[in-house]
Amino acid sequence: SISGEEGNFEVKLTQHPRYVDVEKCIACGACSEKCPKKVSNAYDGGLSKRKAVYVQYAQAVPLKYCIDPAQCIYLIRGKCKGCEKFCPTNAINFEDETKNITLNAGAIVLASGSGAYNPSIYDTFGYSHSTNIVTSLEFERILSASGPYGGHLIRPADKAEPEKIAWLQCVGSRDAHHGARGYCSGVCCTYAIKEAILAKEHS
Repeated sequence: SISGEEGNFEVKLTQHPRYVDVEKCIACGACSEKCPKKVSNAYDGGLSKRKAVYVQYAQAVPLKYCIDPAQCIYLIRGKCKGCEKFCPTNAINFEDETKNITLNAGAIVLASGSGAYNPSIYDTFGYSHSTNIVTSLEFERILSASGPYGGHLIRPADKAEPEKIAWLQCVGSRDAHHGARGYCSGVCCTYAIKEAILAKEHS
């Protein structure tokens, strides 16, 4: 919650447990390496796997690991603790709890963010039926050097280099379906051109 006025705001935050002590964690990766649980990596658009104890992405700040409570075998079933056993600094803390923090701030930036459109809702173009049909964000991760394929332009289905690529624009924007966004998002044209240029460089 936020209360107060310009120059003097009181901000109340809820900090959820990460089950890793950020003061002790040295980001060595031993915990993740020994974790037996693999789950779909949302950061890579589901094109790769990550462990239940992970860093969200390579340049994360702070560069500290956290445990996904919805996937951790110990937090779900009470068995495992492999990460705790191999952590060289004893940073794993399964007793971590939710904390309530109050901050005083002079100014606040409201960054509402945005969410990517899910093309499987009205699956006109077969997104759900073929792993070679990807969204723009998934394609960005394919092209990225830190992505699931190390920056190599390959098809997710068979890991072969594509001979042809087509871009379908305005999927989700200018959409006539009930509850969809009937307006132009204003970004598809420019990033489709950017992705086409990068794809030519990568192939």
